[in-house]
Amino acid sequence: MQTPEPTTARKRGRPTAAERAERRDEILDAAVEEFGRQGYAATTVDQIAATCQVTKRTIYTFFGDKTGVFAAAVGRLHDRVAAADEPDGVPADLPTLATRITMVLHSAEAVGLHRLVVAEANRFPELAAAFYASGPERYIGMLGDHVGARTAPALFSLLLGEPHRKRLLGMLGPATGPEARAQAQTALAQLHL
Repeated sequence: MQTPEPTTARKRGRPTAAERAERRDEILDAAVEEFGRQGYAATTVDQIAATCQVTKRTIYTFFGDKTGVFAAAVGRLHDRVAAADEPDGVPADLPTLATRITMVLHSAEAVGLHRLVVAEANRFPELAAAFYASGPERYIGMLGDHVGARTAPALFSLLLGEPHRKRLLGMLGPATGPEARAQAQTALAQLHL
């Protein structure tokens, strides 16, 4: 079986902002793949670098260390929700935001990272802290902009709900758009929002 040729060869010199963003995503994709395959402890920066064909120095420049790579992978999921605001820059309304957060939280990538951090949290407490700061804490902040700081943690928990527990246990697949919308509507209704 032939290995496919890369679609674009990397050129020498300083990369453009778009090329840097693309390279960053490639590194994070490779890291998520390696973490999922081997776990956090067994994955090395060397393996991530080899998978995405960059130098270790490139990874350290972007992320600092392996925990930084993991935190950036979690943060990238949050950034996708934040970037999905309306085209004119107006933030999404609460039902739309809640649905987007639910879709991301129940995605294969997010569930895989969540499983990993639960498995490794006792050995790597810094990983758990990075996960929480890059993911849940930021989602709670986004929700807090709509419902206030006191209500946001409860809403976030309801957006996870029992379906998320079943996702973590492998009993459900990723939420579809209608399922995420229904989960979000149920959560909002329980808090009378």
